[in-house]
Amino acid sequence: MLNKSLMATALLAMAMSAQARALLDGDYILSEWRHAGVTQRETKKATLSIIGDRVSGFSGCNRYSGSISTLPKLKVGPLASTRMACLDDQAAQVESAVLAVFESALRYRLQKGNRLVFLAAKGERLIFVRQPDTIEQVLYIAPETKSCSAGVARMDCLQTRESPTAEWTLFYNHIEGFDYVAGKGYKIKVRREKVSNPPADASAFKYVLLEVLGD
Repeated sequence: MLNKSLMATALLAMAMSAQARALLDGDYILSEWRHAGVTQRETKKATLSIIGDRVSGFSGCNRYSGSISTLPKLKVGPLASTRMACLDDQAAQVESAVLAVFESALRYRLQKGNRLVFLAAKGERLIFVRQPDTIEQVLYIAPETKSCSAGVARMDCLQTRESPTAEWTLFYNHIEGFDYVAGKGYKIKVRREKVSNPPADASAFKYVLLEVLGD
């Protein structure tokens, strides 16, 4: 009888753990992080994908993967990462903060159904926003590009923002069907689509031009 009771308890715990993990399943983009007393809103879009007890994503320069469990308490990792060098100081800072806080996270919170917050010691945190598979959005494109890095490669990145008053951020992706001309600003409508099994150091999303709305 005791063995049956212990087995039932174990099965219940496994079911609860699976249910808790299922609530987290999805794709996320990092919106804010706090590490070593520094808080910053994300500009190079680090990502997180959770499927069951596995996590993966892009951390700034490299892709990472590992495990996650939520019962009896949160445990992330160990995480494995590709080993591309970060030539961009900001990307290196993001990557270091993301991986350090993520692996040391002690608890998590789901907020309003689409925000996933991981909390570590001393107030360190990562705030991710759940992403639908496909969305349409308006982007403003600056007249000038800026030098940036994607892994070990240097390239010129578009500068984008989602409203006329927001700050410009570097755009580390390609927009299919969009022909950029230097010196000219744009307002465009794009469709962002989830990419299944993206290659190492590649974005989890692709962008497709729908319409040029103006300049």
